Amino acid sequence: MELLIAYSTQSQLLRGIFVGVVLFSHASVQSAFVHSENSAEFQAAQSSPESMAVSRVSVSPPLTDESGSNQEIKALTANATQLLQDQYGFCISKRERDGLDEIFGFHNSDINLLLDCDALTGGTTTERFCVMSELRLYFENLAAVDTPPPNLNCNATGWDQACEAGWAGRVSQVVELDSEIVPSRLLDPLPCCAGFFCPRGLSCMIPCPLGAYCPLATLNHTTNMCEPNLYAGQCGGADKWADVTSAINIFCPAGHFCPTPIENRICSVGHFCRLGSTDQDKCSHLTTCQSENLQSQNLQGVGGLILAGLLILLVVIYTCSDWLMDLRHRRKAYARDVAARQVLEHISKYKLFKVTAKRQATKLTRKLTRTISRDQRDLSIKEELQENQPTSSTPSSSRRLSANLSPKFQDVLKLMTGYSKKAMTLSTSPRVSLQLPTLVIPTKDTYSQRFAYAYGQIEKERALGHRGTSPDSEQEDQPDDEVIRNRFGIELTFSELSMVLKSSGKKILCNVAGKLSPGRITAIMGPSGAGKTTFLNGLAGKSTNTRTTGQVFVNGKPGPMHSYKRIIGFVPQDDIVHGSLTVEENLWFSANYRLPVNMPIYERVLVVERIIQELGLGGIRDSLVGTVEKRGVSGGQRKRVNVGLELAIEPSLLILDEPTSGLDSTSSRLVLQALRREAMEGVNVILVVHQPSYGLFKMFDDVMFLAKGGYTVYLGPVVEVEAYFSGLGLIVPERINPPDYYMDALEGIPVSSSPQLDLRTMPIMWMRHKGYPIPNDMVDLAGDVESTPTENPSLVHPESSRFSATFFQQACQELYQKILMTWDEIKTALSRVDNLSGRQTPGFFRQLRTILHRVAKQRFREVKLHIQDYVILLIAGGCLGVLSNMDDTNLGSEGYHFTIIALALLIMIASLRTFSADKIQFWRESASGVNRLAFYLAKDMADIFNVVMKPLIYLSMFYFLSNPRSSFLSNYVVTLVLVYCVTGLAYILAILLEPAPAQLCAVFVPVIASLIVSSKKTRFLPTLSYFSYARYALEAYVLANAERYEGVWVITRCGLLASQGYRLENWSKCLLILFGYGVVARIVAILSLLFSHRNRQK
Repeated sequence: MELLIAYSTQSQLLRGIFVGVVLFSHASVQSAFVHSENSAEFQAAQSSPESMAVSRVSVSPPLTDESGSNQEIKALTANATQLLQDQYGFCISKRERDGLDEIFGFHNSDINLLLDCDALTGGTTTERFCVMSELRLYFENLAAVDTPPPNLNCNATGWDQACEAGWAGRVSQVVELDSEIVPSRLLDPLPCCAGFFCPRGLSCMIPCPLGAYCPLATLNHTTNMCEPNLYAGQCGGADKWADVTSAINIFCPAGHFCPTPIENRICSVGHFCRLGSTDQDKCSHLTTCQSENLQSQNLQGVGGLILAGLLILLVVIYTCSDWLMDLRHRRKAYARDVAARQVLEHISKYKLFKVTAKRQATKLTRKLTRTISRDQRDLSIKEELQENQPTSSTPSSSRRLSANLSPKFQDVLKLMTGYSKKAMTLSTSPRVSLQLPTLVIPTKDTYSQRFAYAYGQIEKERALGHRGTSPDSEQEDQPDDEVIRNRFGIELTFSELSMVLKSSGKKILCNVAGKLSPGRITAIMGPSGAGKTTFLNGLAGKSTNTRTTGQVFVNGKPGPMHSYKRIIGFVPQDDIVHGSLTVEENLWFSANYRLPVNMPIYERVLVVERIIQELGLGGIRDSLVGTVEKRGVSGGQRKRVNVGLELAIEPSLLILDEPTSGLDSTSSRLVLQALRREAMEGVNVILVVHQPSYGLFKMFDDVMFLAKGGYTVYLGPVVEVEAYFSGLGLIVPERINPPDYYMDALEGIPVSSSPQLDLRTMPIMWMRHKGYPIPNDMVDLAGDVESTPTENPSLVHPESSRFSATFFQQACQELYQKILMTWDEIKTALSRVDNLSGRQTPGFFRQLRTILHRVAKQRFREVKLHIQDYVILLIAGGCLGVLSNMDDTNLGSEGYHFTIIALALLIMIASLRTFSADKIQFWRESASGVNRLAFYLAKDMADIFNVVMKPLIYLSMFYFLSNPRSSFLSNYVVTLVLVYCVTGLAYILAILLEPAPAQLCAVFVPVIASLIVSSKKTRFLPTLSYFSYARYALEAYVLANAERYEGVWVITRCGLLASQGYRLENWSKCLLILFGYGVVARIVAILSLLFSHRNRQK
């Protein structure tokens, strides 16, 4: 009755369907009965009750024009179809529009139905059909079918037997079916024919739809009720057709099927029959239907089989992926071993040859020395003899002198540049070249060949003493171009560089000037708060919350540092690496998307292998780096991997923020040795360090000391720093580490050598030493260095006007600054800078492939997380499948509310990890030049597997436990687009918010979206529901289910759809809207990725 009450406002639309019923049924019966009303049999039937009783059981003669009546039925069916499309199209399916037999099907019924009715009524069947006016009276009052409004035949003053439920009367004169006037039906009241129903208070007949059971009623003497319709009074036929809650007795019982409205058959073994069925449905092969009269089949076995298949598929996928990755690692390890053995054999042969050559050279040298000594003695004797003879300078004398020498000595003289004594002076240990012969690799296409090339080059560098080579060494010892490739040099020059915080106006860097040259390592040192990291960020162009004044020149030219970001490496203080990748995979990823696109693969192998060996990462190359939740490599090893990520790009400018923090002395030395090699290739290395050891301090080329307030105290060579500070009276005592001593002095700790040292004067002394202009705010201090104010003026900013401002003015000022910063971020995101680095890195598609490959590896290694998600979905599907109310009275609509909430909650929370887990890594990669669109698409493409699998996992339990009438495929399609939609919403939350608030919103959004759909307390909420994805998901689920309710279910279906505002044809539209929401959400997520957190992507 609730559906009928909700549907009462739609009575005008409902009226049309039953008008079509009558038009169709009336014509079919008229064409079936083609004999005269004035026949003798008819007159006899009307003359006496006895004859009337006989006529009820007599059999009428066969129809004389069966084919003609069928043609009329088809024509009237087409007319009724058009009528339904015009007045009741929102809940009529396309199949029902194409053939109304899907609702009524009278022309498919046994013709005996019409013959029996004609026998019962004595050939007056068509005179007992309801006309248009009577149909209106009935269907406009569906909410009160038992109390119809008064009419001409049934009212307070006249209530004939024909007015009772299940009875009908005959019109007194011929009336058209489309008559708008209620005709008089006082003649010959008779029970309603089987296959028709006669409402109480109308005294006319209406055909029963398919799926209804409308036999003649019989009296139950125990209950005094007419069965099966259960009404009191004299029994006739069926009395009403309404929604299932009001007229369930007209529906074909569950466990039975009714091919026609007068047939009721029990479901046979191996079949099941739902309420209102016209045919029995065959049970699935995986279910047990061993008894008769089954109302539904048990699909738990099917669900279990599908679940088992999905689990096996997942196990196979993850197992095969692990096996394939392990196989690839073993192949690479084997290739490395083969290459290492090949290189070692090559080196061993070379060393053996070298030792042999040295021995032969030593023997030859000894022989030559003895020969030369003997020949020199003989030569001196001959010279004494020639002193007493006349000298001759003719060539013949020279030839005679040469002839007197031994043959070996003559050969030696030919090998030398002349006969001078210097030429004849030979070393007792002749030089043997240290340069290894090049290991010839034919193609470098296989793993072994690539590793052999890489290891050969590395051994060649070691043999050349690459790291110990000084500029003054001989050319013979210098590495060749294959070993050291001089890179594009970046020289940084800055003058009067100052930085002020945009939010507070505090100056944190003041008038810094100097030059940082390529090929040198410059250490930035100073106490906390001196602006070291700020200075690095300013040089790298990463400072977004400060206003920068002064000038920075790159190779003598002004220009943005972003133009060179492809050859600039920036190592942050935090160890930002991918924890679910191995050490080698982290390095390879950085190399693949940042090295030149035309660099051969074997050269990339050389770069990565050199870094692994230089940083001492060979023993952990195949170990996962690890995360906070899952332990991996140690902290020091993680720090070295962090440095190696930037070394892998072969930068020209390398900036490191405290790369040795947390490292022991050995690891620190490994890092600095790697940086030294980079400097020898022409890289400008700048790093911030805290109190290095004296040995490490001597490995730097230059050092820069900053005092509190951001003032420069010293910037120059390390070898000159002690002399400079000694000139200021800051003499380092013995057995004290100079860097520690200077840091204590800059911190303000009194030092023994100069306890009265004034820190305020040290920046001024440096400016005077270098000839830099003195800033205006330091002129007074420069003129009166003896003054000792109680507070360092560099730490005090004149902000008296700011503090005296009102709260409202301060709030407006901060808001204005925030707007300016946001606008600067937007302009930075939209601006494009020219690439002045000369390096072409991989493009969009190559980066997409690289990132997708990396994400796929990460997903396969997070198998436990995915299994947890799947198990939770299984539990949720099982619980909701058991608890869901898939009742036929509501067409299963109430069973999907909680499904939408549960799915959205679980999917959104799980999808937050897609971007939340790698957000910091993305910021670093974005700053280094990774394509942000490629990064997003790779993440989204990797999530397609979960988008496809999670609906299957959930429905494998929910569908087969709730057992709705809709098909599994239709449920899967709706769930698929729903998951696609909410996944996109989760992306937005993950990108814009921090993990904790993102999780709260992931709970809040699905609950509110679903509650808005179900709430109708205000006018605003129903309107707002049209913007909720939950509305279209619920409508799609309901329509998929409602389409399976046909025939006798039409009133129930239409009443429910009308009360919810749904249209049966909107199923595809709802899917498109959900898919569109998912696409729009992803576009918003991409824009959020591009424009949010821009200060962290520089």
